[in-house]
Amino acid sequence: MNQYSIRGFPDLLITSTQFNKLKTREKKLLLLDRCNWFISSIIKEHIKLNVPYGRYVNLHSQILKKYLGDRTYKDVQMCLIGLGIIIENPKYSTSKFSKSFSLTPKAIKLDTEETHIYSKKFNSRLKTLSEVNFRETYTHPILKKILDNTVKLLVVEEPFYYVEHIIPQSIYAETEDGLRDISEEVNRFKVDRYDAYYNSFYALNEITDPELLFNSSINYRPSIIKSGRIYHTIASMPKLIRECLRTKSNELIWEVDMTSAQPSIIFLEWLNYAKKNYNSSLKSEYDLCLKLLLDGGIYKYIEESSDFFKGLEYKKLKQSILAVINAENKPTKQNKELSRLFPNLMLWLNAIKRKSGYKKVSFIGQKAETNIFVEVYKKMPEEKFALIIHDCILTVEVDVLLVKTLLQNRVRELYKDIILPKHNLEKLFKTELVSITDDRLAKNQRDVFLKQQYEDGTEKEFS
Repeated sequence: MNQYSIRGFPDLLITSTQFNKLKTREKKLLLLDRCNWFISSIIKEHIKLNVPYGRYVNLHSQILKKYLGDRTYKDVQMCLIGLGIIIENPKYSTSKFSKSFSLTPKAIKLDTEETHIYSKKFNSRLKTLSEVNFRETYTHPILKKILDNTVKLLVVEEPFYYVEHIIPQSIYAETEDGLRDISEEVNRFKVDRYDAYYNSFYALNEITDPELLFNSSINYRPSIIKSGRIYHTIASMPKLIRECLRTKSNELIWEVDMTSAQPSIIFLEWLNYAKKNYNSSLKSEYDLCLKLLLDGGIYKYIEESSDFFKGLEYKKLKQSILAVINAENKPTKQNKELSRLFPNLMLWLNAIKRKSGYKKVSFIGQKAETNIFVEVYKKMPEEKFALIIHDCILTVEVDVLLVKTLLQNRVRELYKDIILPKHNLEKLFKTELVSITDDRLAKNQRDVFLKQQYEDGTEKEFS
């Protein structure tokens, strides 16, 4: 059993008062393991939530007590604060959210690494708690399904596939002091995150037991939040690493997801509301929103119908629109543009924000997403490979049609007042190949190159 730590942390720990007060080697090793567990928990939360180091992440005091001891968890906390490894955010609410912690700039600069567990006592405690956690998780049908399907995966040997995308190329410029590297600074969190997933998931190639997966260093306990959204390791996995996945029977992974998922769900919810509160003044906007939804053309329409959004690169267009939907109601240019294009929908959206706070919109979206995707995931036969990732379902090619049909049927069931039998939902859900194909693997590309070189009798440099 491994956990994460900060590079060179043992050398720092031996300078602490807490460490030097301890009389026996076992107690000192126990403190080291407890500190590493605390650090590891922060790192895993970053990986789970996909937020960079330096941000605060929540760690509930009850969890800290369970793993570190009722009387000792604060000592561990103060030790790490004193060594300049973590910072505690003093803001918390007993009823709403727990205390949060962050790695310090010093810790981030030192870099993270995997480490062993050294204390027999702590190893035994972790093993006991892990067994309990696994049993509790595995009795939940959906979480069991996720673990059972995750062990069906393997990682192809393609390390440079993601490295070349996430590590900036060195760019040298002539200065008074000679050549200097002016390339962007390496995103340490991003590199660590990718390395963690890729290197750890090599082990997945040999794992067929869900409990072994559950106890692996990269895995965090699958969970279901209040809105119904499910968080698990594959859901948090970076896209470039996910592309290196296949099933153990060497089947490529496909995804079925909703076109323009977040605005599409908001459109569905507003159309449902508008149908129940229908009047003639809503007709043109109702018909427009329904058409855009069925055509999968929400983003395209906004981009083409607005001078403000026109010409925006897709990623920026999407971010800008989602910011309006999910953020506080402010008189920004993008907010005004969406209010011009969809006046009644935006009135409804902003009314929700005024009454219940802007976060309520995100909750409504996630709740509706859950009602569609989680319910479909439940219906997937046990023998079929399938994993849910929020607003999409991963499967294999032979089952793509099954997943798509189930999703279409579920939308018809939930929104039967607005989605009529005559409506075609083909464009509402799209399919896409996730896995790297054989011809894109570096090894195969090299083999093809060398074969061609041999046949041509030429000498070329492979790159």
